[in-house]
Amino acid sequence: MRLKDKVIIITGATSGIGKAIAVKAVAEGGKVLIHGIEKDDGQKVVEQLGKSAALCIADLADPATPQKIVDSAIAAFGKIDAVVNNAAIIERNNLSQLTPEAFTKTITVNLQSALFLIQAAFPYLKKSEGCVLNIGSINAYSGESSLLAYSIGKAGLQTMTRNLANAHGTDKVRFNLINP
Repeated sequence: MRLKDKVIIITGATSGIGKAIAVKAVAEGGKVLIHGIEKDDGQKVVEQLGKSAALCIADLADPATPQKIVDSAIAAFGKIDAVVNNAAIIERNNLSQLTPEAFTKTITVNLQSALFLIQAAFPYLKKSEGCVLNIGSINAYSGESSLLAYSIGKAGLQTMTRNLANAHGTDKVRFNLINP
């Protein structure tokens, strides 16, 4: 029970890696705020996890969403111990295909929303001496010809994680990134 009574926000947790993290966190005694954009999928995850899970359906492309997620976690569990920035848009594009609109949406969801979710949760993370786990990608190092915007966003997430770890170690909030 390594996570007994720890409250963890997990974005993109209605399926895939985010859902797997949520299932494991609850198995370890944690409480999770499941975030996603598919309400039916989210409700199924919450039903599976029981009283240790709450749901927040919101689009990370909306600038108000990070605060909405934090407010949902506080309303459900009263505190925040960790944030897992997992949600991402994976849209195939390259230099000749990428549009300003597609680039903006990918960077907003994959990078900007992670930053502003951390910002919104930061007072609670300081209080709990909590942590942030950003889900990166090997594409941050070398990119992939058909994942231009995605690769740029993951590289930014990697740099942001290093910066925040350096800047806020004295606040006793840890920042890490993994590339699954």
